[in-house]
Amino acid sequence: MKRYRWVLGCCLLLSIGVLWAEDKSDLRALQQEAAQNRNLDSYVKVCKLLYQTEEDPDLLLSYADSIHQLAIDSGKPEIFIEYYIWLSEGYFIKGDFEQGYALKRKAIGLAEKAGLRFTIAQACCDMGYYCNADACYDSARYYFHKGLVAGEGLPGAEEACRTILTNYASSFLFEGQTDSALVYTIRASERSAADKDTAMLIENLNQLGTIYRRKKNLEDCIANFEEALHLCELCGNYNTVAFIYGNIATAYCDWDRPEDAISFSEKALKYALKTDNKRRIGTCYVNLGAILVRMEKMRTEGIDTLLKAIPFLEQVNDRRQLCNAYNYLVNAYRLDGNLDMAMQYLQKLDKLAHEMQTDIERFKYYQAKAALLQESKNYADAIVYYRKIVDMLRSGYKDARDYEHYRKLSECYLAVNNLSLAYNYMTQAYALRDSVFQTEETDQLSEYSVKYRTKEKELEIVSLRREQLEQETYMLRHRIIVGSVISLLGILLLGSLYARQRQRARIALLANAACEKEREFLELQKETEQRLTRKYIDGLESERERMATELHDDVCNNLLALEMNIRTISTEEGADLDKQLDLLNNTRERLRKLSHELMPPVFQYATLDELLADYVLHLSLPEGTHAEYHSTVGVDWNVVPKSISFECYRIVQEAVSNAVKYAGSTCIQVELVLENNDLSILVADDGKGFDMSKKTKGIGLRTIWQRAETVGAEVELVSSPGKGTRLKINVLI
Repeated sequence: MKRYRWVLGCCLLLSIGVLWAEDKSDLRALQQEAAQNRNLDSYVKVCKLLYQTEEDPDLLLSYADSIHQLAIDSGKPEIFIEYYIWLSEGYFIKGDFEQGYALKRKAIGLAEKAGLRFTIAQACCDMGYYCNADACYDSARYYFHKGLVAGEGLPGAEEACRTILTNYASSFLFEGQTDSALVYTIRASERSAADKDTAMLIENLNQLGTIYRRKKNLEDCIANFEEALHLCELCGNYNTVAFIYGNIATAYCDWDRPEDAISFSEKALKYALKTDNKRRIGTCYVNLGAILVRMEKMRTEGIDTLLKAIPFLEQVNDRRQLCNAYNYLVNAYRLDGNLDMAMQYLQKLDKLAHEMQTDIERFKYYQAKAALLQESKNYADAIVYYRKIVDMLRSGYKDARDYEHYRKLSECYLAVNNLSLAYNYMTQAYALRDSVFQTEETDQLSEYSVKYRTKEKELEIVSLRREQLEQETYMLRHRIIVGSVISLLGILLLGSLYARQRQRARIALLANAACEKEREFLELQKETEQRLTRKYIDGLESERERMATELHDDVCNNLLALEMNIRTISTEEGADLDKQLDLLNNTRERLRKLSHELMPPVFQYATLDELLADYVLHLSLPEGTHAEYHSTVGVDWNVVPKSISFECYRIVQEAVSNAVKYAGSTCIQVELVLENNDLSILVADDGKGFDMSKKTKGIGLRTIWQRAETVGAEVELVSSPGKGTRLKINVLI
């Protein structure tokens, strides 16, 4: 049987293992590999996966410590470099940029000393990326330049160089220098195309679309976005799709098409949530919220969406996107009439913009501050900030909606009655917003929107078909595996059931035999107890009879002889002697009654009812106590067996004796009832009673129970202090 169970257990574990192995995460597999091998390669694999998911920085720091132990044991500088690299990534993910910078600089310094050019290029690429995210664009370009110098022409470093070029261009874009961003992005895209790096080329095209959008070149903007989406479709790279959709949505907003932008932005958020990347999710929430707050009927929903973005961005310390979120919240609360909340977020934006000290953040701060001042009718101060915005635009800063700032500046001058400047800036606003150009752009957007919808439907059909085929393949594979496992389990289960059935039969036989033995033992035990009880009671009755005989034949006769002798000896002291003789006579009579009580009752000539009535009638009771006897009228008491009558008589004797001796009662009731074949005897008193939870030292109650047990009677005893005692015997005759 054990062998069957062992085989069955192995098969169950095997089947569970097969299903689990297909569904377990890559992280669990890599952790198991690292636990088995405990070498640098296995630890680095785990760190890379944790770095990509950005989910568990503490676990990443833990594996970095494992690499540190390897470095201490080996003393190799390259292992120390790996330790500093992955430790810094853990702190960057946690949002501790200062600690991350310090550790990354240590890694770069050690790599330079060891002459590891590839490691220098990779570490500098990562360092520049985090500087970009922290809006330290000069520092970012410094490390990008150092990485390019180290990796240029180095076999194996081509991917790092392409990434560096792309991020180098991004630093100019983030800073608002669109011309420089365009030059370096084109260079990066050409290199990505030459190296056939489709993923990086998608990033470059997406960035080019953003740059052309800011330069208000709608044709090139849409062309690059469209090409990027096409490449994503071909290679199945849907991670980058979130960025592209977000940028397309922004383009629609720039040309007053927020309704059309919503679907693109929601699509971007949908893909971002699938990646589970906090920075990406936060950015997509910001983009969607920015669109929604522009429409009055959806402004509340837009504010909620922007507020959802803030925790994600704070967690990854993305200050640039936080500036965007604060800027949109300021404008949203301002348009909603909640100037207190607008001012609160403006203060946050002010602090963050001055910390970052970049043109794009300053521009957003000036824009939010000027609009809020204008809404508060503080036109003079609003003019100051609008003039700063206009100065930045004239100095080369690009904004797709630059005409709006000229128009608002014109409105502020009009409010302070400076009609000349109001007219001047309004003219410039109209010039920037050329109606023919705007119409052409709107037509292009409409044409692209239709084209996109068609492609999106085609893409959805292809995706659904692919998912359906994958699902069918998955289900077929699982059916084969599950079918095989079920068949094997079925065979083993049948064998196990057969063996178990045989064992159950054997167990049932043993159980029946054990039950029979136990029943015989209980019967023997019961017979033994009854025999011992009977023997005890018979001995008790014999002793009672012997004592009664001795009292009646010996003691009473001796007392009678003594009385007669005394009466014949002398009559001189008459009065006193008569008293003594009376006392002696009473003593003899009491002893005679006691001897009669001790003698077994004779049921040959009297019934239980007659004997009990006589017993109660002739009771010697203390002064102030009386006894009552009642029985069922019109009953043939001869039907009660002598054995039962005998035990019931003795039980009443014992109960009444206890009531007289200990209860201190004023009334003792004895009641005999016979209904059908049910005989019951009740002995009750109104004495002091006793606590039934406490054990008594006497043997009277134990004798009552033993006598009742010999005739199969049930005993009911109820008593409590101060409430008397009630004893009832029930027996079936």
